[in-house]
Amino acid sequence: MADHCIVCNRTVPGGEGDFCCPGCAAVHVIIGKMELEGAERDERIAQLLEGVFPDGREVESEEKEIENGQDLCFLVGGMVCPACSWLVHNSLGKLPGVGNVNLNFIAETCTLSYAPMQVGKDTIQENIEKIGYKFYEGEDAERDSFDYFRFGAGWFFALNNMMISFVVYSAESWDVPFAMQLVCSILLAGFGTLVPFYAAKTTMLMGWRQIVARQFRMESLVVLSTSAAWIYSVYSMVTGDFAHLYFDVVTLLLMLIETGNLISGSFYKKLSRRVSSLSWQLPKKARIPSVDVDEDYAAVEALEPGAEFLVKRGEFVPTDGILMGPAEFDFSLITGESHGVSLEQGHYVGAGAKLLSEHSRLSVPAGGQSNLIKKIVESTIEAFNTRKKQLSFGDKISQYFVPIVVVLALAVLAGNLFWGDRSEAIIRMLSVLIVACPCAFGIAEPLVLTAAIEKVRGLGIQIFNGAVLALKPAVAVFDKTGTLTRGAPEVHKIVWLTEKDPEKLDLLASLENGIEHPIARALAGVGAPKPVEERTIARTVVSGKVDGKHYVAGSADLFPDVGIPPDLRDSTLVMFGTAEQCDCIVGLKDTIRDESRSLIDDLKRNGVKPYIFSGDRKPVVEQVAAELGIEHYVGEMGSGDKQKEIAALQEGGNSVLMVGDGINDAQALAAADFGLAVFSGQIPAKMSADGVFMVPEIGKLSDLPFMQRKVRHKIRLNYGWAFAYNITGMFLAGVGWLSPKYCAVGMVFSNLVVIFNSVYGMNLPKAVHSKK
Repeated sequence: MADHCIVCNRTVPGGEGDFCCPGCAAVHVIIGKMELEGAERDERIAQLLEGVFPDGREVESEEKEIENGQDLCFLVGGMVCPACSWLVHNSLGKLPGVGNVNLNFIAETCTLSYAPMQVGKDTIQENIEKIGYKFYEGEDAERDSFDYFRFGAGWFFALNNMMISFVVYSAESWDVPFAMQLVCSILLAGFGTLVPFYAAKTTMLMGWRQIVARQFRMESLVVLSTSAAWIYSVYSMVTGDFAHLYFDVVTLLLMLIETGNLISGSFYKKLSRRVSSLSWQLPKKARIPSVDVDEDYAAVEALEPGAEFLVKRGEFVPTDGILMGPAEFDFSLITGESHGVSLEQGHYVGAGAKLLSEHSRLSVPAGGQSNLIKKIVESTIEAFNTRKKQLSFGDKISQYFVPIVVVLALAVLAGNLFWGDRSEAIIRMLSVLIVACPCAFGIAEPLVLTAAIEKVRGLGIQIFNGAVLALKPAVAVFDKTGTLTRGAPEVHKIVWLTEKDPEKLDLLASLENGIEHPIARALAGVGAPKPVEERTIARTVVSGKVDGKHYVAGSADLFPDVGIPPDLRDSTLVMFGTAEQCDCIVGLKDTIRDESRSLIDDLKRNGVKPYIFSGDRKPVVEQVAAELGIEHYVGEMGSGDKQKEIAALQEGGNSVLMVGDGINDAQALAAADFGLAVFSGQIPAKMSADGVFMVPEIGKLSDLPFMQRKVRHKIRLNYGWAFAYNITGMFLAGVGWLSPKYCAVGMVFSNLVVIFNSVYGMNLPKAVHSKK
C-alpha cells in the first residue's frame, strides 16, 4: 500500500492501494507490458501522461462521425486525475456507434454522439461503471417529465369527441336515427371519461386535493366545472336527452388546460435549464498546489478555510476565493456581458469568473467554502416562493376567488331555474365556472419577478428575494469602506507615541493577520506576522497575546485621551499598544470608487435620497460625503446603531435600500427593506442580504430603480387584466352570451396574456446602457 499513486504520485483516496484511480492502474499495466525498467520506465510514464494530457487537458484525436446520431451529455463521477479522463474517453471511443467524445476532467462532464440503432444509453452507462466510475445525469434531467404520449392521446380523444358531437347535436334539426345517437353518445361518454381519468389525471387529482384541503386555485375550479358537466351529461344520456351532452366541453376544457400547462411549463423549464447551466459549467474540482507534483486535485466541497487553489488561463474559478495576486477576469458567465476586469491582491472573486491572465492563485475565505452560483440557481427558480412571511396579493385573491365563483355560479343556476329552463340554467352555471381564471391572479406577480431576476442578473446583481424588485426605495443607505470606496485602504502614515520600534509593527500585523476586513488586511502587511494566542475580536478592537505579552489594536475610542495629530484628521485611524499605553497611531486612506459619484447622482435623479452609515470616524465620513454630494451621513456607528437608524427611517414611511459589505452590516442588511451586499463583501453580509453584486463595480445599481418601476407597472397590468377578464367573462357567461366551449378557450387565453406581458419587454433600454 502507498500514500501516493505509483504512476502520477498524487494522493491515493483513503490511503489504500497503489493507484489513485483506474486510469493510472491502466497506465501501469501498459508500461508493464513494455518491460521497461528504471529511468527509462519513469520517462516513458511521463511521456505517456504528458502526451495524452498536455497541461491536464483532454485527448485530441480523430473521432468517429455518427450520422443521424443523438447527443448525450452526462457527468462522470470518481475521476481523481487526468488519467481517468483518458481511460473513460478511450473506453467510450471503442464502443460501436459512439463518436465525438469530449470529456472534461475538471468539470467532470462528458458529451458524445451515439447511434441508437447500434448502442443504447444503458450500454454507455454500463461501460463507464464497468471500469470503476459513476454515470449520472444532472439534476436537470429529472425536470422534463411531461408525458407527451398522454398529452397526444388526450387531444386525440378531444378532437374525436368534437367531431362526434356534431352528429348528436344535429338531431334537433335533422332526422338522425336513435341507434346512431346512442352509439355516438356512448363514444362521447367513453372519450369524455378517458380524458379526465387518463390524459388530465394530474390536473384532476391536484384539484381534488385542493378542494379537500380548502386551498382553492385554478385546478379546483376546473375539477368543479368539468365534474358538473360530466355528471349532467351522464344524466342527459341516461334520460335520452342527447342534445344536452357536454362530454366534448369536458375534454376540450381539460386539454386546453393541459396545453396551457405545457406552454407555461416549457417557459419554466427553459428558465430552469438556462440558470442550472451555470452550475453545470463550474469545475467540480480545484487544482491544489503540491510539493510532490506540479499540481494535485481536490473536490471543491472538500476545500477548507485558508486552502489555496490554482486557476489557469481560460478556466472558471470553481469556488469563491480571495485573490493572492493581481489578475484579470471575465464575468460573462454571470452577467452575460463579456469584458475584462482587473482585480488586485486581496479582492474577492466569485465562482464562475473566467481567468484571462496566464494563471492565478486564490485562497478559500476564512468563513469557509461557498458558491454564489449555486444560490443563483436556487433563488431564481424559487422566485415563486419568495413570500416568506405572508402571501402575495394574488394568492390572497386566489384563496377567496374560487368560493366566490362557485356562489355566483349557483346564483346564476337558481335565477335561471326560476325564470328560465333547466338546460339553459345548467349551461350558464357551467360557463361561469369554466370562464373564471384564478390562475391569472396567482401568476400575476411571481412570473414578473422571475423574469426580472433574470434581467437584473445582467446588471451583475443577483437577487435572492424576488419580492424586493417590486419595492420603491425612498432612501439608499450605503456603508462607506468597501462600498462607496474601493475597500483596499493603504497605510499612508504612522505616528509613534513612544520610541520608534519596527518590531512592534510585526506585533500589529500579528493581531490583524487572517481577519477578513479591508483595514485588517492592510495592517497585516505592515510587518511579519507571528503566532497569536487568546485573540479576541470585539466590534472595533482586536486583542491577543504575542510572545506571552498582551497587545490591543482598535479605533480612536480605544485610547480616548490620546490626541489626534492634525495631519491624520481625515484618515481612518488604528491605535496600537498595550493595555496601559498607546505605542503608535496608524493612518489609512481608501480611495472612492470611480463609479460612486455617477451612481449617487443617478439615484438623486430617480428620487432616492442617499445616506452614509459608517463605523469610521466622523471627519473621514464627512469628507467622503462631501466629495460625493451626500447630505445625510453618520459616522462611528456599530451594527446595532445602523439597524436602529434604518428602523427609524422605516418608521418615517421610507422604504430603505441598504448596501454594505462587512460583518457589522449584516444586521442592517437584514433589517432593510432591500439589502444588497457588494462583490467583495464578507459571507455574513451576503447571507443576510436580499441580493449581491456578482461583479466588482456597483455602478449598475443606478439602473435598478428603472427595472423596479417596470416590475411594478407589469404587476399592475397583470392584476388589472385578471380583474377585467374575470368580471367581464363571468358577466357574459351568466347572461348566456358565452358557451362553455368559448369559456374554456378564454380561460387559457387569460393565462397566456399574463405570461406574455410578464416576460415581454423586460430589457433595459439601450439609452440606459449607453451612458455606462
